[in-house]
Amino acid sequence: MEVNKLNLVLIGSEKDVLNKQRVLLADQGVLISEVVCQVITGAIPKYSYDDNVIVIVNLTANGLQELKFIEDLANKKSAMIIIGEQGNVELLTQALRAGVKDFIGEKEYEDKLLGVVSNIKRNITDNFKSKHVGHLNVFITARGGSGASFVASNVAYLLSKEKEQKVAIVDLDLQFGSIGLNFNIIPKYTLAEAVKAIGELDTVSLEAYMLKYNDNLSLLLPSASEILLHGEINTSKLESLLDLLKVNFNQIVIDMPRLIDPMFGMVMERADRITLVVQQSLAQYRDALRLIKILNKDLEIPLDKIVIAINRFDPKSSFRIADLKSLINHDKIYIITSDYERVENASNLGVPLCESSSKSRIAKDLKKLAKDLGGVELKAEKKSIFRFFGF
Repeated sequence: MEVNKLNLVLIGSEKDVLNKQRVLLADQGVLISEVVCQVITGAIPKYSYDDNVIVIVNLTANGLQELKFIEDLANKKSAMIIIGEQGNVELLTQALRAGVKDFIGEKEYEDKLLGVVSNIKRNITDNFKSKHVGHLNVFITARGGSGASFVASNVAYLLSKEKEQKVAIVDLDLQFGSIGLNFNIIPKYTLAEAVKAIGELDTVSLEAYMLKYNDNLSLLLPSASEILLHGEINTSKLESLLDLLKVNFNQIVIDMPRLIDPMFGMVMERADRITLVVQQSLAQYRDALRLIKILNKDLEIPLDKIVIAINRFDPKSSFRIADLKSLINHDKIYIITSDYERVENASNLGVPLCESSSKSRIAKDLKKLAKDLGGVELKAEKKSIFRFFGF
């Protein structure tokens, strides 16, 4: 994803110079959606633009009027380029005080302006990627053994089968992670090694630490043989790793252990959707309620980001969906049919069930969950899907 067009604002007192700059940038391949050639004759109007705007200010001999424009600019996020007399110390000082980092000499702007604009455009594109790419889905068990890793693996696989969906699945269970077993993969390089090296990684070198299952699905796994305590993973470095993953991948699926610590809080706060996986029992339902309270009350995560998946659902069970709704008064629930034989067979083969039994009822349930969780630009509901009492 890339920002192809920029809003360009040219400020100065000489119209011929402004038009020349506009033509220069257009001829050099800078795609411009809007150009405002503002010839300064009196009071300078205020502007407010989105982040993808570059303001080029041509300073006059005194520069005071143009620099006032910088101070009055409503949106300080706009990128600023100053063109003026570099030998004028007063002008340079004023520009630096105004927070301008790009100052080009008026006699050399034809040689340097394009390069500066290209660098700014690249930074805008990177910022755009970090904000708009990488939908983060976290799966966590409400109680041990509910099958969260199984659900996460199949959702990641299903998302990777969608057109143009580049998917990463990350196993954050550092001691008993099982995601690799679901794909019959043993990591060559581990999650801990990627976190440790994050300061040296970029979008290309990161993928050397990941293993591909298919063209669109990559895995980042903990060690299959070494035990690592959760406190040994630097939370801030892990956060940087997630940022890099969000640039590289459209979808990131995280299998999260049920352990309340700083890493848990950081990941949950960054999640676009959190799926609690439960089974049909009173203990599971009560733990789900407790975990939701922690997420919503302690971490202040909006309730409309949380959904529940009942795994191994049995319609004949004495614990019904209505029981879960009455306990935590919530209606965003998915069911995943119980099919022990198919799940066991897929596990023994080391393939996702949705690959080995794609037409089964359980696969259809998983497809519905994956479809609903996979939106890159999910909008928050107008009303909360939860209405807890006694929170």
